[in-house]
Amino acid sequence: MNSSFLEKRALRRFLLVYFAATILTIASFTLLLYKMEIQKLQEHLAAKLHTQATTIAFRAIDAQMLGKPFFIDAKTQYLLFDPQGRIVRSNFTAKIPLREGFFIQNGCAYYASKAARGHMGIDTIIVRDCSYAEQKRQILYKNILIAFVSFVLLLGVGWYLGRLFLEPMKRGIEELDRFIKDSTHELNTPVTAMMLALSKIKDSSCYARIAKMSALRISKIYEDLTYLNFGSEEATQKIDVAQTIEELVELFALAIEQKELNIEKALASCTIEANPKEIELLIKNLIDNAIKYAPPRSTVTITLQDCALQISNRIEGKAPKNLHTIFERYKRADSSTGGFGIGLSIVKSVCEKYGFHYDVQLIDGSITFRIAFILKPKAHTHKQ
Repeated sequence: MNSSFLEKRALRRFLLVYFAATILTIASFTLLLYKMEIQKLQEHLAAKLHTQATTIAFRAIDAQMLGKPFFIDAKTQYLLFDPQGRIVRSNFTAKIPLREGFFIQNGCAYYASKAARGHMGIDTIIVRDCSYAEQKRQILYKNILIAFVSFVLLLGVGWYLGRLFLEPMKRGIEELDRFIKDSTHELNTPVTAMMLALSKIKDSSCYARIAKMSALRISKIYEDLTYLNFGSEEATQKIDVAQTIEELVELFALAIEQKELNIEKALASCTIEANPKEIELLIKNLIDNAIKYAPPRSTVTITLQDCALQISNRIEGKAPKNLHTIFERYKRADSSTGGFGIGLSIVKSVCEKYGFHYDVQLIDGSITFRIAFILKPKAHTHKQ
C-alpha cells in the first residue's frame, strides 16, 4: 500500500481548496484595502489643496482690501483665472476644466475655488499636486507586498494544518500496510501447500472444481499482494508472450466454464525480455479482469499482433466516467463484482516500469485494454 501516494494526493487536494480560498480571500481584502487607501489619499490631497487655495484667496482679499502685498508660496502650483477664463497668474500650464471642487486629471490632483472672486481680478483659483500618481503607485506596491507576504504565511499555515489533519490517516495507513505485509508473509506456506495439494486431486466432481477455482482466486490475490508489498526479484529473461497467454487462459478454465464464456484468441509470435513474474502478473490481471466483468455467455477476445496485446469484453451497466481512473489503486469499475481494485494498478505499475504503452477504450459497450510490448530506448526512459 502506497501510503506516501495517498497522503500526498489528499494533501494536494486539501491545499488546492485552501489555496483557492486563500487567494480569493486575500484578493478581496487587498482590493478593499487598496480602495480605502486611495480614498484616504484623495481626501488628504483634497484637504491639502483646499487649504492652499483658501490661503491664496485670503491673501488676494487682504491685498485688495488692506493693501497688503499679494504673494503665493513658491511650493504651491497654481493657476489664477479672471472672469473671462484668461490666466491672470500661474507657475504651470495645463488644459483644465474651470469647475469648482476636487478632481483628478492625468495623474495629478486638482482643486478649484472661487473664494477670491472679485478680488485682484481673480475669478477662479486652481491648485494642483502631481505626487498623486506616485503615491497611488506606492500604495499599489505596498498592498501587493502585503498580499504576497500574507499568502506565503497562510500557505505555510495551510501546509502545517494539512499535515496535522492527515497525520491520523498516515498512521492508519502505515498500520494497515504493516498488517497486509505481515498477513501476506504468513499466507505464503498455507497457500503454497493448498495449491500443491489440489493439483494432486484427480477428482473432477463439482466440489473439487469449485475448490480448485477458489484456491486459484486465493492464489492470485496472494500473488498480487506479494508483488505490491515486496516486488519481484527475478532476473529478466526472454519471454514468449503468446505461450504465456495460452498457459494463463488455461489457468482460468474453470472460471471461464462457470460463466460459459467464449474465448476467441488470435496470437502471433512475440518475444520480449523482462521479469517473467511481472509479465505473468500483467497478463493474468487483464484476463482475470475480462472474465470478472464479462456478462455470462458472452465472448472475450484476446489478440496479440505486432507485440501488441488486446483483450476485449462486453460490459454490463455504466462504465466509469473517467475510464483511465480504473488504473488507479483501489478503483473498481463495478463494486458489485468484488475484488480489491489492485489488479489494474499492477498492470499500470509493470507497464510504467518497462515503458510499455497501455490504454483502455470503451466502444459500443465493449471495453478493450491494449498493451504494446515495445521497450523504450534507455536514453529516453523516465519515471512517470
